[in-house]
Amino acid sequence: MANRFMLSSLLYLGELAEVSRRVPSLLTAALEQGNVFAATDLRTRMNSIWLAADDPDKARAEVIEALKAWPHEGFHLQHYSSLLAQAQIELYTGDFDVAWKHIVGQWPALENSMLLRTQVLRIEATYLRARAALATGLSDKDPDKLDLAEKLAHKIEKENMDWAKPFAAVIRSAIAHQRHQHAESTTLLAAAVDGFERMDMRLYAAVSRRRLGELLGDDRGRQLLAAADAWMTTQRIKSPERMMRMLVPGF
Repeated sequence: MANRFMLSSLLYLGELAEVSRRVPSLLTAALEQGNVFAATDLRTRMNSIWLAADDPDKARAEVIEALKAWPHEGFHLQHYSSLLAQAQIELYTGDFDVAWKHIVGQWPALENSMLLRTQVLRIEATYLRARAALATGLSDKDPDKLDLAEKLAHKIEKENMDWAKPFAAVIRSAIAHQRHQHAESTTLLAAAVDGFERMDMRLYAAVSRRRLGELLGDDRGRQLLAAADAWMTTQRIKSPERMMRMLVPGF
């Protein structure tokens, strides 16, 4: 349990290099011991280490193996972690419609499970849903997806948590971008970068900084992009562009 909370904390801080170093040996030990709980958690909750290695096939295979071993009855935290991993894999690879289908298909079970009573999980799941709505809304030009994303941003803001406010700013930035309100989009994204930095959420700060660099497209933008890529390289992230697409989509 201590390992799980430590790894989750490292993941939120963006310490993917350290998480990537620790997970393989912990997973091997869990499988050797027949510890299905630990193995499932590592394969799903920590699934982004395989995306950092730019190996979505491995990431997907780990989720499949986790779901094979875990009971199918009910909808537990492990099922939510699997949903998170599945949707993020498809956002990473650019298969946005598949990511959306994962979320739509499992959202009723998630709501009925009572897991959304936990604030941290509720905010994370809301941002996941918003990411998929923004990504698919951009590709299919669906205004309803933008309206949904706007409602989800408002939900996150109502949580009144300092660490969550930058997520709402990212969502609103993507909405503004899709509505061709480019000045507002860059202002909101810059605010998100500042917010993530204040909360020491360094991976989210880096991908938001990279996206801001792309939006600016000038010398400052290129500097921001280069700095974000350099930091992500230190965290063993092989494709900063795909990581950005997964965590800050919809632009």
